[in-house]
Parts: sequence; C-alpha cells; structure tokens
Amino acid sequence: RKRTMFQKIVDESKTYDSATAWTEYLSLETTKKEVVMAMMMTACDLSAITKPWEVQSKVRCLIMRKGQQKKKKIDTHKPMMDRRKAAELPKLQVGFIDFVCTFVYKEFSRFHEEIQPMLDGLLNNRNEWKTRADEYDAKIKALEEEKKKEEERMAAKR
Repeated sequence: RKRTMFQKIVDESKTYDSATAWTEYLSLETTKKEVVMAMMMTACDLSAITKPWEVQSKVRCLIMRKGQQKKKKIDTHKPMMDRRKAAELPKLQVGFIDFVCTFVYKEFSRFHEEIQPMLDGLLNNRNEWKTRADEYDAKIKALEEEKKKEEERMAAKR
C-alpha cells in the first residue's frame, strides 16, 4: 500500500512547477509527508546496498558476522545473516535488491534526480551479485550432472 501511495506522490510531484511550491503543498499534507518520510527512512536503512561494490561487499560480510553473533543469542535469524547459507548469499542478495531495494531507489531517483547515482550503484551491485549467483548455480548444476553420471555408471555395472 505504501509503495503505491509513494508512486502516486512522486507522480504528483511532477505536476508542480517549482520545488518550493511542492514542498509547501507536501508540508500541509500530513499523510503524504509521513509516507515520504517513511520511504526516506527505508532508503537510509538500505543505503549500504548503493555504495561502491568494494564497500558494499565488505558491509555484507559485517552483516554476516553480526548474524552469527545474534544466532548465539537466539535461535532464529534471517537467512541473509546465516554463514551456513553463505554460498546462497548472492542469490539472496539479488532477490533482496529486486524485491525491496530497487523500488525505493527507482522512485526516489524520479522524485529527486540527485538520487540517480545511488540507483546506479544499486544496479551495479545487483549485477555483481547476479554474476556470483550465476557462477554458483553453474557449479551446482555441474555437480548434479556429475552425480547423475556417476549414478548411471554405477547402475550400468549392476
């Protein structure tokens, strides 16, 4: 619901001739202002995903470590923070970027074009994660094919 509202707010902002007029209007519209502020907080929370790849990948490692520390305290935690699922991390990251992050930064870049470099960084990082996810999938497929061939060889010997 908030996504749709935010898209409509961004669309509406484009109908104003000046940023000042839009800001004055938005300051009087409490609900719309709250939606924009909530999306801004979300964008802030997600900002690490927009950083240059070298920084973003290090942040990801720190989050994994934090997940391990949390795991010692409680039994449930997010798969993205689970070291046992580290090999699946690229695929998890692509999904997270696609279903959560891209919307936020795409809409904010429409709202304020100064945000475009953050969207570009996000998309670059998505490509990096996608490359790693594809490499992992190819390795898994090769292992499965090798296992199948071995099973066929064993069955043929019987």
